[in-house]
Amino acid sequence: MFRKLIKTILAIGILGLISLAAPHSVHAAGAGFTITPIASKQQNDLSVSYFDLKLKPNQTAQVKVKITNTTTKTLNLIASPNTGYTTDSGSVAYDLQKLGSKSTAPYQLQTLMGGQQKIAVPAKSQRVVTFPIKMPATSFKGVLDGAIYFLNPQTSGSTVTNKKGFSIKNRFAMALGVTIHEDTKTTVLPKLTLGTISAGTDQNDTFSPAVKVKINNTHATLTKKLKIKSQVSQNGKTLFKTNTSNLTMAANSNFNYAITTNHIALKAGTYHLHLVARSGSQKWTFSRNFVITKAQAKTANRHARVKKSYFIWYILAILLVLLLLLIAFWFGRRSSKQKK
Repeated sequence: MFRKLIKTILAIGILGLISLAAPHSVHAAGAGFTITPIASKQQNDLSVSYFDLKLKPNQTAQVKVKITNTTTKTLNLIASPNTGYTTDSGSVAYDLQKLGSKSTAPYQLQTLMGGQQKIAVPAKSQRVVTFPIKMPATSFKGVLDGAIYFLNPQTSGSTVTNKKGFSIKNRFAMALGVTIHEDTKTTVLPKLTLGTISAGTDQNDTFSPAVKVKINNTHATLTKKLKIKSQVSQNGKTLFKTNTSNLTMAANSNFNYAITTNHIALKAGTYHLHLVARSGSQKWTFSRNFVITKAQAKTANRHARVKKSYFIWYILAILLVLLLLLIAFWFGRRSSKQKK
């Protein structure tokens, strides 16, 4: 089965304890360019290498980024201020402009920062790009978290096929983090809630059938070092379970946590979910019954890799052996009667 895999080389601007007072260039091998944040007057924390801004309602500001073209040709880049979201593998990403239901943030970074920009950088030269910020009139607590996502579309169309027949599309991009606060004194803690439970396919586990559990972070703060333990049972018997750690959820986001079946086909029926999530000193416990219909199970199994069951063949083989034994016994008795 051929599946298109997108290989994204993503250099996040959150690079640890590197000061914006001494700007650090972010680069990705093969991208053909580097990006360097220029210190902002509104920078809240100078010890980080991304934009950590403290702003007020209705305030206007700007951030600047230096782009260096390391190639011998003009680069036409696309820069998109994007709000962070949570991937289904439990990590934060910044590559989407339109998030839809993936984000419940009251304000989107792409709206506050003027949207997408197309940038031409001549060969072997540098260019400073300005991104305006216009804060909303209504104040908010917590953070608005995102990044300026720089994409080189000229390198994003190349496709190669590996030895296993997978089509891999190379996508060279870099993301420079942007975090906006209004109130840095008030601590906002994460709040997780349980959403829908459905049948699906775990694309992070070689396409096994899975129970998909939507988990929501309803507060404007990141959920870090998230641990999740779960089990799916039926009639008191545990069928599938997980134990996952080091997950991260973006502020005001959700993701579909997959409880894999280890390639066992899903069956229609009523099940029970028990899930415990922990982050720091916080703990959330969820328990809920849910139903998987025949149609849902069929669809999930069709899109997954399912272990073949040979149980029916074992039964048929046993029945065939018993039948042969009965025939042999019958012929044996018949022969004995004829001799008499």
